[in-house]
Amino acid sequence: MTWRTAFTNLAALAVSGVTTSYDLDELPNALPAADLPALAPAFPPGMGLIGEAEEGLATLTYDGGAWSAALTVDHVLYWTPAWSEAGLNTVLPALVDAVDAYLEAVSAAGTLGGALSSELEIVAVLPGVVEYAGAKFYGVRFRHLWRRVIG
Repeated sequence: MTWRTAFTNLAALAVSGVTTSYDLDELPNALPAADLPALAPAFPPGMGLIGEAEEGLATLTYDGGAWSAALTVDHVLYWTPAWSEAGLNTVLPALVDAVDAYLEAVSAAGTLGGALSSELEIVAVLPGVVEYAGAKFYGVRFRHLWRRVIG
């Protein structure tokens, strides 16, 4: 299996309450309101400073038995447009319900259909204001750690 297969299988997850789930080759230039709530893959933001903890595609490692690789991926839930920071309080109950639905869906497909060598790890759940193509949305950033044996 490949990283690309993992992304395709991630997009195929059925999450209750989510209208649209994008695969890498389906990412729009802007999120249409009709597609919300929507899930889209992304890589964790970083400033790229020297000494900053690196995330994304980790180096291949070899333990004497098999080569392995790790990938840090964000799966971002865009719930509704964010008109003001104060409005986050009004959508938090719905976002918490969405987090529960997301975790339930992911727990049923932890290896993304066998694309990962081990169950994915959700290392952070970050509700708040998220951006897509310069537009702000209330949503949740789910940070995953994926692992694959190569070869």
